[in-house]
Formats: sequence, C-alpha cells, structure tokens
Amino acid sequence: MTQLVDRLNDLAAAGERAVTFRSIGMQVDAVRQQMADVAAGPLAPVLAEAVVHAYEVSDATWMDVAATFPAGFARQRSLLAFTAAFESLLGSAVTVSALARPLNEALLDDFTNNITRLPLLAAAQLEGAVRLAVAKAVRPYRVWEILEEIPSDSPEDFLERLPRILGVALDCWAQSETNVSAAARELLQRLSVIEAADVDAMFELGCDHLRGALSATDIAEVGTTISKARSYFAAAEAAEETRDDAAIYLAVCDAVLGFVAHNASLVASAVERIEHVMERRHAWLRATHKPSWLQPRLAAEIAWSELLLQLKTAADLFSVEVWMDSWQALDAVLAAYRATRSIRPLTENDTVPGLIAFVEPAIDDGFLRREAFFSALRHAVTQPQDYPGPIFDTATATSILARIEARETHSDPCDGETNEVDGDDDSDTEPGAERLYRLAPTLLRTLGTTRSLKLAERLDDAGLVCVEGIAYDSDAARLQATDPLIVPLLDSLIAELSSHESFTGYIRQTFSVLITQTLLFLKSRADLTRTSIFGSGKKGDPPYDYRRKPDAGQRSPNEGDLQRDFHQWLQSGSLQGVVQVEPINVGMGRADVMVHFGSLRYLTEMKQEDADNSRSYLEGKYLAQAAEYTNTNAPFGQLLVLDLTSKTSSSGTMRVDELTWLASHRPQGATKDRYVVAGIVTGNRVTPSGYSR
Repeated sequence: MTQLVDRLNDLAAAGERAVTFRSIGMQVDAVRQQMADVAAGPLAPVLAEAVVHAYEVSDATWMDVAATFPAGFARQRSLLAFTAAFESLLGSAVTVSALARPLNEALLDDFTNNITRLPLLAAAQLEGAVRLAVAKAVRPYRVWEILEEIPSDSPEDFLERLPRILGVALDCWAQSETNVSAAARELLQRLSVIEAADVDAMFELGCDHLRGALSATDIAEVGTTISKARSYFAAAEAAEETRDDAAIYLAVCDAVLGFVAHNASLVASAVERIEHVMERRHAWLRATHKPSWLQPRLAAEIAWSELLLQLKTAADLFSVEVWMDSWQALDAVLAAYRATRSIRPLTENDTVPGLIAFVEPAIDDGFLRREAFFSALRHAVTQPQDYPGPIFDTATATSILARIEARETHSDPCDGETNEVDGDDDSDTEPGAERLYRLAPTLLRTLGTTRSLKLAERLDDAGLVCVEGIAYDSDAARLQATDPLIVPLLDSLIAELSSHESFTGYIRQTFSVLITQTLLFLKSRADLTRTSIFGSGKKGDPPYDYRRKPDAGQRSPNEGDLQRDFHQWLQSGSLQGVVQVEPINVGMGRADVMVHFGSLRYLTEMKQEDADNSRSYLEGKYLAQAAEYTNTNAPFGQLLVLDLTSKTSSSGTMRVDELTWLASHRPQGATKDRYVVAGIVTGNRVTPSGYSR
C-alpha cells in the first residue's frame, strides 16, 4: 500500500476536510509517481476530487500532476470506481475542458476487448465517450467509428445498456451524420430481436420515427411516419407493461393520427390514456433511480401538461366548425419530445466555451415554425385590437395573409422551397434580402428567403418590423428544453409552489404552463435587440418600444403597454386555442389579464413603478391586491411590474432570474397562503453602450 493510498484513506474516513492535493500533504514528485496506480484502483473517486479542486482553483503547482490522472484511469477495472470518479470529473466544466481529450482516449483505450472481458464497464465507457462528444468537449469521430463497428453478438450485459446510448446518438446526429445514424438504426433493428435489449431498442426505434415526423414537411408525411412510430411503441408497451414512456408515446401517436383523420373519438381516448399514464409516471419516478444526465426535469412535465391541455381543448372542439389544426398538436408533441429527450452531459450548470450544459434533440422544425407564424398572423388580422396604434396595417396584413393561404392551398413555384435561409443559392444578392436581414431576421429564418421577400414586398419598414415581431413572438413562445436561463428558474418556482397543498392535479398542470409562458415573455422582453413592441411612435421612427427611455416628444410608457403586450403574447403563443384571455371586472376591481382554463382562472395584475424596484417595496405596495383576485378560485396568481426607475445611474439592468420570484400573502385571520409569481419588466432602458464611460 502506497503513501498516497494511506493519505486518501485517512481523508475519506475522516470526512472533515475537502480532499485536495494540499490536504494530502505529500511532496509533488511523490504524488506524481503514485498517481497512475491510484487512478486505476478503488480510490480513484477520492483522487478525482483532488483533481477537480486543482483545476477549479487554478492551482498551477498541482494542475500538472492532475493532468496525469487519465493515463492511470485507462487501467480502471471497477465499474463502481469508474462511475463515481467519472461523475466527479464531469461535475466540473473547467476540469472537463482541461482533461477531455486524454479522458476520451482513456475511455476508448482497449474498448473492443473490454466489451468481452468487462461488458458493464465497456458500456459505461461508451456512455462516457458519447457524453463528451455530445457536449462538444472532444471531436466525435472515434465515437462514430465505434458505433458503426459494435457487434450485435456482444455480451448481454453490454447490449442491454446500448439502446439508450444509440438513441442519444440519433437524437444528436441523425440529421448531420448519415453513416452514423444508418449504423445506429441497423444495430437497433438487430437489438430489437435480442431478449436483453429488445424493449429498449423498439422504444428507441419508435422515437427515431417520431423524430422524423417532427421534421416532416407536410401533414401527409407526418401521418405516414407516425404510423411507423406507433407500431414500435405498441410493441414496446406490449412486451413490458411497466414502460410508461412507451405507453404515453403510443397515446400521443394515436392523438396526432386522430387529428389527421379528424377522428374525435380517437383523440378523446388518447387524452384519457395520456392523463392516466402521466399520473402513474409521476408516482413511479418519485422512487426510482435514473442517471443524472438522463434525468427528466420539470420542463418535461410541463411540456407534457401543455400537450394534454392542447388535446383536451381540441377534443372538445371537434364538433365545432372551426377547430385546432393538426400542426398545433404536433407542435406540442415537439415541445414534449424535446424536453423529455434532452440530456445533460455535464452535471453542472456552469459552462466554459465549447461546452454545453443541456443538449436537446436535433430536429428540423421549419414546417411547425412556419405554421406557428401563420397562425399568429391570422390572429393579428382577426383580432387587431391586440395590436393597437397606427403601425399595424390590418388591411395590408389581410391581403398578405390571403395571398399566403392561396399559395399554400394551390400550386405555386415556391411550394417546394425549404425553410432554410441558405436554401436559395442567390439569397445574398436578391433585391430586398439585405432589408430582411436587417429588419426581419426571425421572419427570414421562419419562412426562408423567397417566401419572406414575397411577404415583405408590399410592407414599409414599420410594417415589416411589426410582422417580424409576430414571427418573433410565435417562435420565442415555444419553450426550448435547453434554455440555460428559463429551465433552472422554472424548476425552482415549481419546487416552491409544490409546497402549497392546492398545487396538485389540474391546477398544477395549468398554472405550470402559464408560468412557463410568463417566464418566456419576461426573457424575450429583457432582450433589447427586439424593436417591434407595439405602441405609438413618431413619424419616420421605428415603432415605439415601451421598454426604452422615451425620446423627446414621446409619451411616457405605462402599465397599459405592458398589459397589451402580455395579452398579445399569450394570444399569439403556444397557448392560443387552449385558453381564453380577457380583461374583466372581478373582485370589485379590474384584473388586467385573466386566463381561463375552463372554469379555472388565473389573474395577472399589471403595475408600473418609478420610485423603487426592490422586491420588498413592490410586495408591500402591490402584493395584497394581486393576491386578492385569488379569493374566488385557485390561490395562485401573477404580478407583472413595469419598472420605470432611472437606469442611467444603475450600472446596468438585472437578469430575468433576479427579477422573478414567488411571493406569498396571507390576509389577517386567513388560514391559507396565496402564492403570486412576481416578475419585473425593465423599462426606461438605455442601450448597453450607454453604460460605457
């Protein structure tokens, strides 16, 4: 037993001090000589803690020694020691950045022989290599080569962990690497008839076809591809009744196929099954273990809830002449799939250049993005009161929309155009393209160059900026499962709300979805690059942005601007068709925005404040009123405040996660808390360059 082993054993047994190279208390050269043997032994996880500490604090004396860890780690033969040490290393982005390449070599060194000799360890090594490649910490070529050469007659202990790894590979590289994806699909097909891996393989094949449906270019292709996905999910569910993930995706496929076929009973049946499986899934996951990098987050639960709300609403509207289009249900499926299948290859939120905390499936959703924009534009045309002021030309928008719909219905030279901006070879030289890049980049990305040029040819700059705002809202309102700002904030709010006894069942589903859209709204309005917020403006100027410090001659912004903007966001976002949004007299007062989910309602109070933007001040002044509106329904509401305090001396503005919180209020003599999600929209802003001195 070496001196380094003795010291590590003593530190681990004591558990009082962090394990660092300095706490080990040995000479540098002595530690260096013994590093390789310890990294290959049972104390590798303890030594990994010291390695991480050296890189975290940039201890130059010991970083050179820490760099020798991967060479010894390549000889590690214990699955438990390997897993614990590897997770410690991946818990530090700076450590991964420094050791990624030698770690990758250690993982794949002698990998082929390990499949036969140590199949469980080989599976863990392959998983680790995939995580590094997905996080873009290393080049993925060696992983791709291995995935293409894995023999299907490998030991069962290795094969049973293989389908999910292949699923991650398909989620990330199916659209960019045809050889890798073809090899992964072929191997999954072979695994689907091997008892040790058949259920997982069939599920991953179903996900692969569902991913293809979400990337489809029309509803007919969607129906064909989802039918294939359904057969795999049905086989997986039949083979193992505890596969609630297969059951829920099977019901999702039935729901979408019901939409395509206008089969009301099939959609209604699917809704019941999804709701039942979601309840069961929530109960089962509570006591089960899942690797942290695959762990479903609350964003996935909320995405499934949004899909369920979409389907419930649609099922009720099948008898009505006008009802939700198929693409809307498919868009909700996309959000749920992305949230559920997103992975977290690094176990911490902190990142360094080149590393990604969350990785979502690579899906070309151009068709769904385009349909979302068309739907938002139709709303703007049919509900012009949501877009007041002289800048929204309803007559022009109506004409444009009619032309778009006529072209989508009948044959047109651009029907075969892709949605990629670079799909047009001469896009950079087409007249008007520069104007689109400057004023309507989201529109350009959504529709492609040719369609965007056709739409913009009759619009002046103000009108084009207005339409760009509609495209932006329809795009931004679709939650990205990997959003590094929204996802952690959403998780924390839901965790706090879960302490309330009433935050269960349908209330949990609906209020969580509303909070999600509110957070996305707050994030989008915190970004000053957007100039299409609606309001009055001067002749020759862009539309007046109520978040900016007014110019001379412009009126001061007020809470009415915020109310109108939030109302329009909800009506044009992913909740359109699901909720009713209206100002209404309630509780002897005026609630600025009320959202109805059937008989359930949530109220959002709007305020403006130019004296103090601190949490304590805003709660003391406005919280009681916002909470008062919850007395006749669910005890949950929202408060949005337009902050008009001076920003010239503030040294900058705060982040969304610093401007959003959960407040509680209980009137005197009351027995139940009222919870209010509070958020601040920063107004009176100057451009970032205004803070330069």
